Amino acid sequence: MVFEKKINVEKGRVNLSTTKLKSVLEYCNPSEQYVLVEKYGLVSWKAKPMQQIWKDFDMSRERIRQILNRSLVKVRRLLAQHPELENDIKTAQAIVKKNGYLMEEKQLLEELKATNTSLNYNELLLILSSDYDLYYIHRNKRFQKFFYVEPVFEDLINDIHDTMYTLLKENKASLTEDMLFYKIKSLFTTKFQRNNSIKTVLGDDKFYKWIIKLSKLLYTLDWLVWLETYEDVNPRTMKLKIKHVLMKEWKALHFEEIAKKVKEYFQLDSIKVPTIHNELVKNKEFINVWMWTYWLNSWGYNWENTVEAIKTILKKAWRPMKTSEIAKEVLKERLVKEVTILLVLQKHSDIFERVGKWLYQIRKS
Repeated sequence: MVFEKKINVEKGRVNLSTTKLKSVLEYCNPSEQYVLVEKYGLVSWKAKPMQQIWKDFDMSRERIRQILNRSLVKVRRLLAQHPELENDIKTAQAIVKKNGYLMEEKQLLEELKATNTSLNYNELLLILSSDYDLYYIHRNKRFQKFFYVEPVFEDLINDIHDTMYTLLKENKASLTEDMLFYKIKSLFTTKFQRNNSIKTVLGDDKFYKWIIKLSKLLYTLDWLVWLETYEDVNPRTMKLKIKHVLMKEWKALHFEEIAKKVKEYFQLDSIKVPTIHNELVKNKEFINVWMWTYWLNSWGYNWENTVEAIKTILKKAWRPMKTSEIAKEVLKERLVKEVTILLVLQKHSDIFERVGKWLYQIRKS
């Protein structure tokens, strides 16, 4: 017969005087006190990994985990005698439900701390981890640490996450949040059509946003959801970053503005403006449309064709025309952005003459 070692009482003795949970923990035995204090960093403010705890006492990982689980059950029962702590738990449940039925650990603790609770972050994490109705997920390979409340359940979260991953992988490109959510709702609402409480959750976009935010495999930028390998939203080179900025802004930008946007969008510590300018100059994907202002060649920009189209329109009109009028006529013949037409009129001042606010005519020779 094999006997498990017990934690050395003297070695594992802890001082509970510095924690506001003393009135709860003093009813736990010394081994339970030690595991809870070390696991949640109640005294040192620094949580100790389970691996370190069981190594400190030369005990099996499973034995330490048994002590932890037993002590959390005891803590939850003891909390019933402390209305202020019970209130913290109920507040946390309400916050999670309001935010889409699941929520990142850190954000929940921050929002709960803002409700005038007397507990610090580590103490809050302990009491929330012990609750029967607030589920704490901290060992899931798909996600960061998070809490959820019923009617949500872990398998549902995993299934939706894996379905999102499969849809993105099959699409071989990013999807907008709206499109991805629509596909997921169509699949899972049918599956749970007789469960009204689950259908309510599935109708809440915040639920899906949290799954993506918590995921270690799914990513979001602006309104797009993507996998790590997709260059359209995870550009690795500077050229692709510039392209992403222009696509998002959907207009021509000065190279200094492009540099500023690249730094902002991709949260870079620093960026060299000349580097951006060099990329714009050397790559044929970008066109200098006016005074170091660039946009994408793929947008179908053609100076010569657009100039000729505007000239034809103005000659037929035999009068000055507003830029909006010119744009309307040009768009009947070719797909071109209104800003393109304005840039053509401004750049080719030798051909087009501005005679009033937004009014142009062919320059008289």
